[in-house]
Amino acid sequence: MALSQGENLILQALQEYLLAVSAQKQPNPPDLINHCLRLEQLEAELASQINPRLHHFLESKSYRKAHDFLTALSSSPLANPKNSAQSCAR
Repeated sequence: MALSQGENLILQALQEYLLAVSAQKQPNPPDLINHCLRLEQLEAELASQINPRLHHFLESKSYRKAHDFLTALSSSPLANPKNSAQSCAR
């Protein structure tokens, strides 16, 4: 299934957040507060338009799970109908 515009915005914000988290051990690490505020803002604005499971992950601040959920959705065979045909070998 293709991601909606809102889901794409959330996925991008999640990717930026996770990059900032991975840089926390570097000298002068990026501030995570702005990333968290952006994710909270998107969750509040798009709550009624997004998948309930994604909303749950965002609401409970499970950002890695939210990222993995959206990544799985965007890469599922249903997202690309050309690749959805499977053969049965007998």
